[in-house]
Amino acid sequence: MTQHIGQTAPAPGGAPVHPVPVPVWRPWSAAWTRQVPPVADRDDLTVLVTPGAGQGAPACFTPADAVIEVDADHIDADPALVDPTDPAQRPMYAAGWGLLVHEAAHARHTRWDDRNAEPLALQAAELLEEPRIEARQLRRRPADRRWLHAATTKLILDQLDTHDTPWTAATAAALLLARADAGILTSNEVAPVRQQVVKVLGRKRLRKLEVIWRRALRTRDDDTAAMLEWGRRWCRILAVPPAGPLPAPVGTGTGAIRGAAGGVILVIADGLAADAAADAAAIAAATRARTDARQAETRQRRANTAAAAQVFGKGTTRRGGRRSPGRTRPPTEQEKTAARQLTRALRSAAHREATATRITSATPPGRLHTRAAMTEHVQRSLGQRPDAEPWMRTVRKANPQPPLRVGICTDASSSMGAFIAPAASTGWVIAQAVDRIADSQSASVTFGEHVTAITRPGRAPALVREYDLEGATTGFPTAVDALDHTLGLSQAGHAARLLVVISDGIFWDPDITAGQARLDRLAKTGCGLLWIGPTGSRPLTGTQEVILDDPTQAGPIIARAAATALAAAA
Repeated sequence: MTQHIGQTAPAPGGAPVHPVPVPVWRPWSAAWTRQVPPVADRDDLTVLVTPGAGQGAPACFTPADAVIEVDADHIDADPALVDPTDPAQRPMYAAGWGLLVHEAAHARHTRWDDRNAEPLALQAAELLEEPRIEARQLRRRPADRRWLHAATTKLILDQLDTHDTPWTAATAAALLLARADAGILTSNEVAPVRQQVVKVLGRKRLRKLEVIWRRALRTRDDDTAAMLEWGRRWCRILAVPPAGPLPAPVGTGTGAIRGAAGGVILVIADGLAADAAADAAAIAAATRARTDARQAETRQRRANTAAAAQVFGKGTTRRGGRRSPGRTRPPTEQEKTAARQLTRALRSAAHREATATRITSATPPGRLHTRAAMTEHVQRSLGQRPDAEPWMRTVRKANPQPPLRVGICTDASSSMGAFIAPAASTGWVIAQAVDRIADSQSASVTFGEHVTAITRPGRAPALVREYDLEGATTGFPTAVDALDHTLGLSQAGHAARLLVVISDGIFWDPDITAGQARLDRLAKTGCGLLWIGPTGSRPLTGTQEVILDDPTQAGPIIARAAATALAAAA
């Protein structure tokens, strides 16, 4: 309208003329043009950000060519230091973004106009339009309240003069008190202005204006007659002829109303500054956290690579000395049966039903759909080009089964006692079953005084390797790192992933802390975690815990855990 609906002088060719953006603000113009469609609910807008834009106002919208101008002098940010494409940085220039939101609200909701109306009635209607379009914007996008609240620091003072006349008081009421009813400002924020307005207008006249602006807030976007009627009534309440002119102000004026409005804006601006500082600190903290996380991930991947070279490298690998990989024996019939059962369970879990899609066409093959065929016949008989597709068939597309990666990490310390032999059997059963699933791999290690590779990816052992008990329980983090690197347990997307830990959880404190960090990291990437242990075990947190007196019964449990991992990878 007067302040925010621009009426630029047309060029000789008839198109409005806009200022040319200076180079440093061109990225902002481009970024805001890309970002404004969802704000305005229209995709034909162009945003121009540059110093001096706005046609004398902080911002304006030109309906003739759908251009929003924002005066860059009102964007309290260094354009070279702030990224306009990053929404997280908007609090650093909240008032500037609020100006864009306000003009986008005009572009979406100002659908009425009558330049032939009485000048003062039109001016009053335009004042009422300011809170009206912001109220409508909040109905569509409640989160925009933050930005419109900030924009009030740029949109108010220029429209108030220093004379405390009834018109000035009514203008302040429309721009501030009505915004409180619209939900942009709060009643506490505008209380000082209300006091000064009452002194000039009196309570009775202010209540009459209040009825008008509340009706305006409920007026449809395209109801020109209603908006102009509210403007005429506004003038009558103020004893001003709708056709004008305004009575000349008497005296120099105290400027009390403008001063109260300035106080309100100062309070809001102080709050914006505090919010901007807090948001800047939060952004800096988040940036540091992301940097720290990237560095920690880089260090962890290097540790994984080193652990894999140590454990799965040439020769028998170890921590703190050479260790015999243990004796081997042929599998028992019970172990072979368990491996077959686990294989069937894993295949069932990995199975994906084919996707059925119905396709219609104008010609065979397929089944004839009677109603569509009748529609086609009627269209042809009327001389129309038929668009019916009476033939229908079902096409089934097979869905690939996700591969499976299973790492088995077995505690070989002396505290495992009688559990160590069944644990070795369980490791063999898992390796055999996974090897029989297409494109799937497993690997297993033991940890105690040493970390030792038992099976490697793609090499399911024919014989069961029996583990020798070791004196201490160390190396759990190294064992997990080696399996992670070898099988890609922390790499989402390439396979369903599962880490099986067979242990009583009796670790030294450093291994508890480091081991828990490894498990937490794997869980965040979607890797399944299964912990199998004897009675009295102390599993680390975040795992599916299974306490067994006899680990030979672990097969169905492992199958269910693997099925969960496969379902997550679907």
